[in-house]
Amino acid sequence: MTAFKDDSLKKNKWYFVIEDGEGKDRKRIKRRGFKTKREAEAAELDLKNQLRGGLNLEASKTLYRDYMKDHLKDKRTSVKAGTLKMYTALVNNHILPKLGDLALAEIKPRHIQNLYNDLFESKKLSDENIQKVHSIINESLNKAAAHDMIVKNPALAVKRPKAEKKEMLYWSEQESHKFLETAASDRYYYAFLLGLTTGMRRGEILGLRWKDVDLEKRTISIVQTLLLDGTFQIGAKTDSGTRMIGIDKSTVAELRKLKQRCNEEKISDPSMYQDNDLVICTSIGTPVSPRNLNRSFTRLVDKAKVLKIRLHDLRHTHVVVLLKARENNKRIADRLGWASVKMIDRYAHIMPSMQQETADLFGDIFYKTGAGIGAEKGVN
Repeated sequence: MTAFKDDSLKKNKWYFVIEDGEGKDRKRIKRRGFKTKREAEAAELDLKNQLRGGLNLEASKTLYRDYMKDHLKDKRTSVKAGTLKMYTALVNNHILPKLGDLALAEIKPRHIQNLYNDLFESKKLSDENIQKVHSIINESLNKAAAHDMIVKNPALAVKRPKAEKKEMLYWSEQESHKFLETAASDRYYYAFLLGLTTGMRRGEILGLRWKDVDLEKRTISIVQTLLLDGTFQIGAKTDSGTRMIGIDKSTVAELRKLKQRCNEEKISDPSMYQDNDLVICTSIGTPVSPRNLNRSFTRLVDKAKVLKIRLHDLRHTHVVVLLKARENNKRIADRLGWASVKMIDRYAHIMPSMQQETADLFGDIFYKTGAGIGAEKGVN
């Protein structure tokens, strides 16, 4: 070991010096600031092991904020624009203020854990978004380790933050109809109707074009979505989200009324009308702001005096109706655009009441067909 003491310093007097590389590439590395000889020797041994493991010493000095700029650029090739925008916001607003000024080699598990603790205590982010922060940090440092910029990903030593499960809210059929009656005269009534009758996401509803709707065959194709920033994205939120949805006859009848209204508005002021072929649009054909749709929904929920739910919960309501109708799980997953049929597990809390219905259905069939135990005793 090559630990030395600098008595000219008042504290943290110990340091070490090592040589790395061969010939012209040989470099002298000096590290200071250790309280004891033992600390200096342990740090020396750790650095030697990292260098033997392939550590690129110069690259390890890269500040995390500089590294993340490149990392986010790389993500453009693997994620959609909306996802990249969300990642960038989490990085710039929550990750870099805490970790950005640290060199890659300086980031320790404690730094990462402290960030999560601060986010939980400040309530600045939801549990789900704190989990996304973890995923971003973990992925970025995994890549840094793969590129020999660090030897080991420090995020591996930090547990993924836990998200508290929130109660899933949805409407009964009676509440759904009460809301639709209240919203009937509202311009965006048809957006809410589509949410309830198709389970489409908000961005899918606001990005839907008439050319993607076949009223004769009663189908809707999800091929375009509207993002929060008002831009359109070809494709749905996920690959499985690009799909075709069947629509019922009553919804088709309502959509025919909407199409007539769109045609009338287009003709009434052709100089002002911007024809984006949108099913849900403003009176001049422009896209509807997702936030404005949320505000309209909240106002109408209050007016209808029904259970206060989010606009996204219309999607949950649609699933619950299908489950009550005993629709096949695979067909529900396909209709909703889920990546996996396991997503149905989120609705497990509504299954107990349905189980009783299933038991009664079984009993009605089993005991009333033949001289079974129930039939002999008069059980019904």
